[in-house]
Amino acid sequence: MKKDLLLLFFLSLTAFLSAQNTYYVATDGDDANAGTMASPFKTFNKVVSEMSAGDTCVIREGVYEEELVINKNGSAGNYLTFKAADGEVVEVRATAKLSGWQVHSGSIYKVSVDMQVKDGDDMDSNDVTYKTRYRAVYHNNEYMDLARWPNNTDNNRWTVDCHPVENGDGSHFVVSGIQNIDWTGGLVYYLGAHSGASWTREITSSSSTRIDFTSVDTSRWPFSTHNPQTWRNYPGNNRGQLFLFNKLEALDHAREWYYDDTAKVLYFQTADGSMPADNTVEYATRKFAAQIQGDYIKIEGINFFGGSVKIHNNADNNQLLNCKIVHGSEGHDSLKNTSAQVGEASIEILGDNTLVKGCAINHSSVSGILIAGWAADDCILEGNTISNTDYVGIHASPIRTSGDNIKIVKNTIFNTGRDGMYVAGQNCEIAYNDVSASQKINSDSGVFYTVGNDNLKNNEIHHNWFHDATAPSYSHNPSDPGKAAGIYLDNDSKGYTVHHNVVWNVSWSGYQVNWNNTHLDFFHNTIWNAERAMDSWDINGPQENNKVYNSFANTGDWFTKTATDFDIQNSPIFSDSPFEDASTQNFMPKSSSSLVDQGQVITGFNKSFKGTAPDIGAYERGGTRWTAGVNAIEDTGEPLDWSIYDTQFRIKVNAETCPDADNGKVNILADVELEYVVTFNSNDTEFTKETTIENLAPGNYTLCIALKSEPNESQCYEVEIKETEGLSGKTILNKDNYTVNITQGTPPFNVVVNNELVLQTSDYSFSVPVNQGDIVEVISDKDCEGKLIESIDFYKNITAYPNPTTGDFQFVLPVDEGNILIEVYNIHSQMLSSRVYTIQSGVVNMTIENNEPGIYFAKIITNQPRIIKIIKN
Repeated sequence: MKKDLLLLFFLSLTAFLSAQNTYYVATDGDDANAGTMASPFKTFNKVVSEMSAGDTCVIREGVYEEELVINKNGSAGNYLTFKAADGEVVEVRATAKLSGWQVHSGSIYKVSVDMQVKDGDDMDSNDVTYKTRYRAVYHNNEYMDLARWPNNTDNNRWTVDCHPVENGDGSHFVVSGIQNIDWTGGLVYYLGAHSGASWTREITSSSSTRIDFTSVDTSRWPFSTHNPQTWRNYPGNNRGQLFLFNKLEALDHAREWYYDDTAKVLYFQTADGSMPADNTVEYATRKFAAQIQGDYIKIEGINFFGGSVKIHNNADNNQLLNCKIVHGSEGHDSLKNTSAQVGEASIEILGDNTLVKGCAINHSSVSGILIAGWAADDCILEGNTISNTDYVGIHASPIRTSGDNIKIVKNTIFNTGRDGMYVAGQNCEIAYNDVSASQKINSDSGVFYTVGNDNLKNNEIHHNWFHDATAPSYSHNPSDPGKAAGIYLDNDSKGYTVHHNVVWNVSWSGYQVNWNNTHLDFFHNTIWNAERAMDSWDINGPQENNKVYNSFANTGDWFTKTATDFDIQNSPIFSDSPFEDASTQNFMPKSSSSLVDQGQVITGFNKSFKGTAPDIGAYERGGTRWTAGVNAIEDTGEPLDWSIYDTQFRIKVNAETCPDADNGKVNILADVELEYVVTFNSNDTEFTKETTIENLAPGNYTLCIALKSEPNESQCYEVEIKETEGLSGKTILNKDNYTVNITQGTPPFNVVVNNELVLQTSDYSFSVPVNQGDIVEVISDKDCEGKLIESIDFYKNITAYPNPTTGDFQFVLPVDEGNILIEVYNIHSQMLSSRVYTIQSGVVNMTIENNEPGIYFAKIITNQPRIIKIIKN
């Protein structure tokens, strides 16, 4: 029996060990190799064919143009792992490089290439969507524009550079000044005046004032409110705006390209008009850089470029860790889009229990991470940085999910065309995310946005920073706020608990709710510098069982339609800052703040507090100064184990005000109110928030700041008190005008001419009229700084032209007319002539044509005679 058990053990151990193989892939490998470190495989396809559950593929440094397709399964605890070798950069590119460029015409160059994009949807080869949608061209890793009108003149993908539409409907636009080419077969991008959504369609005919295109159903949302038949009072954008693209004749600007499908030729113009160097231009060859088609697969530390990563339907329990995806999903919108939405992103998740953690996603025409609710639930998105998404300006987001049980935590998100984050599923948690700079193309949205249905979502939004969102100027009348909200729970949103969030610097409401909203709890939130605290701009259904408790805002009002729609308690609004330092995102209430201990204990809501009652707002004084984003500090309810290095100090230095005054100053301001000690010139000064050290002589000093409780650790700074040099400046004399540019001095400045005050100003640059011989004094506000004094002499800067001369020359004088005596001497000081000359339009013409070549001197007789050397060739 023991022998049988022992044999079983060894068999099990052998099976376990055999399933823990490590294979290697390298750009210089060979698939005929053994796949070891010394003898690596070359292709992903080969290594995948060799791997079993529990195996690891280590990818060596280099660029791989092969798609990573993983169609095998790992198992629980035995992932199939694909990882970059430690310390090495691995890049998988869904692109191919181009070489062999030739001149087409002017600064446009061409190369023959088949630009078919594989793996795309709409694979009908007769469909222009297939021909153009997923195509992309990159030059030195930067995305280039498909030839267009108007041009992208500022090279900024966020400024849409469109032309206003004057009229039209769902099948044509009336536009004046269209570029005079035949646009038939090209494409048109249209952004409605309200800027909530866009569409792209193929052009069927064109003229100088009209564009016809394949039709859009404008009776269907969202195009029912975003079409040229809808007039809005937005200056310069009453009926929307457009650009036209994808025609060779439109290729007339730097960074543009066009592909001829028939001739299979790519045309391109570089930024500086020069011929592209070989292998610096590349084009998209595939829609996907990687596809995960199995279960229990882990991809770690790999960079992807020019294609997205797709986790397929029924591919569950997969992980994407510490990867980088750049230009993951580029191209234009679908020509068949009827809802202004697409199911595409840099990372597309259709499998349950997916973890995406520590990844960086940068640049996507559509979404950053998409979780398809019809296929994927129970996913976690954690610690990712997502930037520059939704350049198309449709309903796309850096994170867009309709799955249930989704956890979105500690992500940093910025720069997107529409929503900063969209979550539509149930039982989701959105926490400790730092989301900013949304609505860069679209309007009527939120940094966080959702729309509901008949279900109570049971979603929790807590401890997030939602901030710095301003709707574009073309999307609204200048007298109205741009519709960029902080937290936007749109129509039919139900069952949300929104607590301990901070919303700041948004151009619309901090909370935005629309019709048919129920069971919304807004607890302990802070709204700072929103256009208004809360609003609901269209009410067509009931609002009930909604609460706003223990929240603070500094502008506007809380919304309430009836006495029962929103129950608002202990939620003050006042303009003065109650925070330690909002400019450094320190929204902790000051010890003297009226927010401290002024909240209520909310039944059924778990909230720890330090005083006699909870504080109002997102932070509890004496509790955790929590933060959001990839380096978030979670709220434990307890103060942080704070060190002096966690405090940010602003050091302001003032020079002495007068020479020898020895009155320089150093001001110290902490972003966190604690007990500090600053050591300066061997003297210790205690402070809690701010202190000023005064009466300092010019010189260099060292100051060190420590916590009173931890005197052995400190932050030290070198500061310089500068010595005041008195009043100084530069002067310019032009005919009757005397200009002074002050470089140092204290305003206001008094200007005295011939002992008479003629000007008092706080400007550092100013002018006064003067005459020959005037005495001008400039006096600062401080007598100790001295004066600027000058006697006006218009003739001191007289020059001769041309000089050297062959005979004729002239003097330019500061007076327009009159007479002046000029004497001419040779190099031996012998006077050769003395004559009174007539000044004509400020010029005196002279000649030494009959004199021998050499050096001469012209003496201009004024109150202070001027001698000018003249060289005759």
